[in-house]
Amino acid sequence: MAMIANIVCKTAGVAGMSAVLYDAYASAKHHSAAGASNISADVYQSAVAAKRSNASESHITGKMQKKIADMRMQNPIIPMVGKTKGFIEGFIGSLGDNIIPISFSALALAAKGFMQKAGAWGLAVYAAYQVAKEGFGLGKSSPVDE
Repeated sequence: MAMIANIVCKTAGVAGMSAVLYDAYASAKHHSAAGASNISADVYQSAVAAKRSNASESHITGKMQKKIADMRMQNPIIPMVGKTKGFIEGFIGSLGDNIIPISFSALALAAKGFMQKAGAWGLAVYAAYQVAKEGFGLGKSSPVDE
């Protein structure tokens, strides 16, 4: 019987960690796309502002500023940096949001005996709470009612 309980607890821990990591990865992908767009927009805005604000009426200076602005806007490294930054922010932010299931899953995976069972039961109760709250809307107030 102890062997079956151990397998059930480990399975619950793996399922909890898998759900958290899937959620973190999906959030990271979303933030990655948004991060690339945001940083590209910032660079584009500063490049256009620099191109339009000439300190002198020099034709050479104007052409130079236009070439530099075009070079800055075509730089492939800038969106890549934005994607990386957004991915890391989204992944770490999602892990921070899911600290409770991470804790219960880690307890179910790493502990032994009573603590392992407590982690599995805690994960089950937390999952049931999330299904009731987010799935069925129990305990949530509708913005229409306000």
